[in-house]
Amino acid sequence: MSSVSSDADGTRIRSAASALLRGGTLVSDPCSKCGGVQVKVAQKTSCINCGYEKTVQSEVQNTTTPEPKVTSLHISEEIVENKIGEIASYLKDDKDIAVQRQKAELLQVYLNILERLKALSAK
Repeated sequence: MSSVSSDADGTRIRSAASALLRGGTLVSDPCSKCGGVQVKVAQKTSCINCGYEKTVQSEVQNTTTPEPKVTSLHISEEIVENKIGEIASYLKDDKDIAVQRQKAELLQVYLNILERLKALSAK
């Protein structure tokens, strides 16, 4: 992996982490271009892996009351914890050092996100 590509990957990961902290959500559907993890903020969905972005049509407004913020933080914590588990299991079987490093860096980002989510939940 080239230094330029690595810098771009790191920038996308930091941007995605920042988006999650600002209220963005992880998208359950993989990226249509590369199969990577996507983050949705407002009406824009971005792939953490390849950077592909798309605008999402707004959904019809729900007439029910919104869920409390604490619940959405708890759900976000569960999602991030699941991602940490997935990456850790992939890391266990991987022999390529470069891929291991990339996954370890992603683990570190998810752990930082989880730490911040837990701090927000405690407030």
